[in-house]
Amino acid sequence: MEKLILSSLSEYDLKMLVKEGVKEVLYDGDFKPNSKQEPEYVDIDGASRILMKAKQTIYTLVGKKQIPYYKQGKKLYFKCEELLKWLGQGRRKTVDEIKYGADNMIF
Repeated sequence: MEKLILSSLSEYDLKMLVKEGVKEVLYDGDFKPNSKQEPEYVDIDGASRILMKAKQTIYTLVGKKQIPYYKQGKKLYFKCEELLKWLGQGRRKTVDEIKYGADNMIF
């Protein structure tokens, strides 16, 4: 039979104590919650998933040297961080941003 320990801790303090204990057990100091557990480099299939484009489209972008890539022998590799950065460079301004820029132009 387990022992029942009564304490003068408030409900909030008890919740925080349990929460910290659970974090300690689950994350063991090395794993950070909400951290991305993606590999640093991916192959053509991984690049296709990250960019949400067909493999043939990725090959075309590589052939035109429009996308960052690495080649080892006949195999292509892509750095996840570089793919996401490349994808972000294609951002277009919203209508409101364009209007704001036009309103603030000095002639």
